[in-house]
Amino acid sequence: MKIFLSWSGSPSRRCAERLASWLRYFSDEIEPFVSSESIRKGARGLDEIKKQLDESSFGIACVTRANIDAPWITFESGALSKEVDERKGQLVPFLLEGSHDDLEAASSPLRQFQSTRAQDEEDVLNMVRTINTVLRESANRPPDNTRVDSLFRKVWPELRDALAAIDLTAGAAEQATPRRSTEEILEDLTSLVREQISRITDLEHAVEALRDEQASSPRKRTRFTGVYEEAPRSDPAASTGAEESI
Repeated sequence: MKIFLSWSGSPSRRCAERLASWLRYFSDEIEPFVSSESIRKGARGLDEIKKQLDESSFGIACVTRANIDAPWITFESGALSKEVDERKGQLVPFLLEGSHDDLEAASSPLRQFQSTRAQDEEDVLNMVRTINTVLRESANRPPDNTRVDSLFRKVWPELRDALAAIDLTAGAAEQATPRRSTEEILEDLTSLVREQISRITDLEHAVEALRDEQASSPRKRTRFTGVYEEAPRSDPAASTGAEESI
């Protein structure tokens, strides 16, 4: 079962990373994906994210007040909502601060989903139970939360303390930095793509011209052409006349 953890900003990233390692306690079949940790060096990041979005059956969006309307959270959540609906999975806004009312006030697309408050033990337990139910249903096994409940009580303090240690003011500072609009980002991306296409086209023309030049120019003789050719024979008649004159 693949779980995609969406984040934007350093507090949200730390939350996603902690959740990813913590959720593995509940089953070896759980495969959390966090872009900051799960993408191999040298891999195409956007391609890998798209692949994971397509394959995930559960999504968790780590939300703070600073990133509640971040374009990346909105994009990934929209893609996740489509994919998990097809697989009868779930998408959960995981609120590091605030409440569901903040999603409503910001008109966030995430407001349509049942959220989980990060510091609410029962709320987080219900999210873990839902993950367990989706996992067991995908394997055609009946739901059973007995083991999950027992294990949760043991490992909850670890997650609770880790989340409480996250500095949420860092997210506020990042949000204070002027952000570019989605339209501006798309315009820049379009310009970069056009520039790359132009460079590739120029390179193709240069290669084609070089090939034409090589095909039309005469082939040069090598330094050793004719070295081993047989010397021309002398005329016998001319040789005889020379001897007689002597």
